[in-house]
Amino acid sequence: MDVLILDCGDTVKGESTLNGYKDKIELLSFSHGVAQQITGDQSNQKRTSGKPNHQDFTITKYVDLATANLIDYCNQAKPLTTVKIVVGQNENGAVNAILTYTMTNALVSSVSVGGGGGGKPQETVTFNYTKIQWDYKQQASAVSDSGTNSAKWSLETNKAE
Repeated sequence: MDVLILDCGDTVKGESTLNGYKDKIELLSFSHGVAQQITGDQSNQKRTSGKPNHQDFTITKYVDLATANLIDYCNQAKPLTTVKIVVGQNENGAVNAILTYTMTNALVSSVSVGGGGGGKPQETVTFNYTKIQWDYKQQASAVSDSGTNSAKWSLETNKAE
């Protein structure tokens, strides 16, 4: 994908100038996973514990205007009402969102900054949340929408919504 955007709302601003994403945060990469504890014990009729393990959502970006605010949010454990990660494709100057992650009641769980002699400093930021939603838009020719698919999970209630 050509475009990865982090949107923490109006309280944490970045330096993006992309159409529709002004003052948002441009990303280099992201990572997220969900795992289910499974047992190989055949005497157990249910092979799972029934509770998924959600990894913190990890993003990597260049150090920018948002860096100090993200560190501050981590230091103070200040919640962010909604955090969105948009995975998109650039189409004639506009961002067409293909996959959107929406985290609710998110906390910045870690910020790690590093660099070297040959490039811009980068940071890795992780978010922990109580709810997450995945929204996918299937792409047809000419990057138009062909279909959608969504899923939602609440860690508070341990169930789909």
